[in-house]
Amino acid sequence: MTGNPSAPPDARDLLRKYELLPKRSFSQNFLIQPGAIAQIADAAVAMGDQLVELGPGLGALTYALLERGPRVLAVELDRDMVRVLREEFADQDRLEVRHGNAADLDFEAHSKACGSKLVVTGNLPYQATGAIIRQVVAHRAVLDGAVLMVQREVRDRLVAEPATKQYGALTVFTRAAFEVETVCRLRPGSFYPAPKVDSAVVRLLPRETPLAHETESFQAVVRAAFQLRRKTLRNAMRALGDAERADRALREAGIDPGRRGETLAIGEFARLAGCWDVAV
Repeated sequence: MTGNPSAPPDARDLLRKYELLPKRSFSQNFLIQPGAIAQIADAAVAMGDQLVELGPGLGALTYALLERGPRVLAVELDRDMVRVLREEFADQDRLEVRHGNAADLDFEAHSKACGSKLVVTGNLPYQATGAIIRQVVAHRAVLDGAVLMVQREVRDRLVAEPATKQYGALTVFTRAAFEVETVCRLRPGSFYPAPKVDSAVVRLLPRETPLAHETESFQAVVRAAFQLRRKTLRNAMRALGDAERADRALREAGIDPGRRGETLAIGEFARLAGCWDVAV
């Protein structure tokens, strides 16, 4: 990289240099606010020194991360962006640029390869946000945490409380494994091109003791509750295929079958899943 060593590269300059345009098909909205880039990098590096950056794009955050000393695996789906990253960071031996889908990355294998837990960061593409967060949750055991930029509506879902319209399966699965904090909020003008929605950066901190263990029963109960969220729990649980078992599980869990799933706290879902297991 050339220029001020403390300043990340500006996406607009790199797009001109490489004669590229942002691709809507890849949800490319590049962060161009140096203060926000620094804030994300600081939050990520504070959690560990083995980082995985998902969707690095043109490398503004990559640059800021490397300036702070960690090793970085950057996983990028767009081959044009991979070419830019490899050319711009050709002299960086602490960076590996890998072409691939961030939602398919095997965190466990990479953690084993580098002999350390990982910190995940990046500006998540909208169409892959849910899948990536589920990957993060599934690999909680090999993570020191995550610092992720998401659309504001996703942030609202991650921090939602029961009995609100934002509260859903994503909330329950994520918050069962992680504490979720908001690092900062960003307006559309912080990006090029400017998106139509606000964004936010969230920090996911692994809980020492999960609020629930994500067993198959826990997954089934949570999904049933929110797939039929306007129905009572009695009807939602019966959709799992065994009405008598559903009634017994609700009774043993001490949960009113007339409630809706969206009103249950994470601990109640865990209790219900445990009772579902033994109500055979």
